[in-house]
Amino acid sequence: MSNEFTPIDHKNNSDHCIVSTLKKRKCTDDDNSYFRSYADIEIHEDMIADSVRTSAYRTAILKNYRQLYKKTVIDVGAGTGILSIFCVQAGAKHVYAVEASDMARQIEKLAAANNMQHRITVLHGKLEDMNLPESVDCIVSEWMGHSLLYESMLESVLYARDHWLKPGGIILPDHAQLFMAPIADADHLPPRLSFWDTVPQDMYKINMASMRTYAEQCLMSRPHVMEVPGYWLQSHPQKLCDIDLYTVTTADLKTIEASFEFSCFGSTDINGFVVWFSVRFPGHITLSTSPYDSVTHWCQTVLYCQSMPVEQDSKVQGHLELRQSQANHRHLHITLKYRADDQSELEQVYSMGGDGS
Repeated sequence: MSNEFTPIDHKNNSDHCIVSTLKKRKCTDDDNSYFRSYADIEIHEDMIADSVRTSAYRTAILKNYRQLYKKTVIDVGAGTGILSIFCVQAGAKHVYAVEASDMARQIEKLAAANNMQHRITVLHGKLEDMNLPESVDCIVSEWMGHSLLYESMLESVLYARDHWLKPGGIILPDHAQLFMAPIADADHLPPRLSFWDTVPQDMYKINMASMRTYAEQCLMSRPHVMEVPGYWLQSHPQKLCDIDLYTVTTADLKTIEASFEFSCFGSTDINGFVVWFSVRFPGHITLSTSPYDSVTHWCQTVLYCQSMPVEQDSKVQGHLELRQSQANHRHLHITLKYRADDQSELEQVYSMGGDGS
């Protein structure tokens, strides 16, 4: 792992949601399925209605107008083209809106409806298959997925950086960070498990309590994308990694891993960990998906695990690895090793999309 993509070892460093279930190269079936999903209007409704997300991009683009005025821009994964429109509003001379899904046809209509058809060129297809007529001064993209990298387009942004960005050009956003904290979830997991103890018996007079163990295995085999209230967190969060989009490579993204150590607030049972991200734009503008900030359509990602009793100042230590699936680079295979104080180390494996292989 390169120095520009730095896991944080904290032992030595003082520093309303639903689970979301490219030369010329041939698109894979996984790519085609992914791009088809982004032709669904509901996805774009959710993203544009996410005022935290959309306002952060609008503010960042307009605040960086000096770097955009009379300059060329590429919008990677343009979606509806709203970021391309913001760039024109900021004074961009020309924007290349690259969109692989059929939403590309709608971008053309929206550009014309806003009298920007002469300053926005829509390129329908994968960026990696494109031959742009010129290099650009700026890359803008909303590439982040759940847990930052699930289904993300970051590799395409890096391709644009390496092939089309002029020396001294800017990337919006240009940094990303991943965070984690232990949680005590008394509201969600236990009731879902106790369902098998009570509901079938009460409603149908059938004993289905034996399903509880299997239900727990299922719940703990996959991450859960959900809104996490701040009071669930049982320690100050820690940063797992810091990504510099000017220097990170695709090889760096294959595996993200970091050790962690948390000091617990008080007596409780830790039954999971929450993961979230933030991205930073030039001009000190940050878009955060923290449980302590306004909710976004990304929510947070919860990794449920076997419960561990802790006391005030108990140390929860371990190691987290997020690895791209070999079967589909848009999916994640997550391995969590953890322990509290002198308790035995436990390990939990999760698949985020596909089988995680």
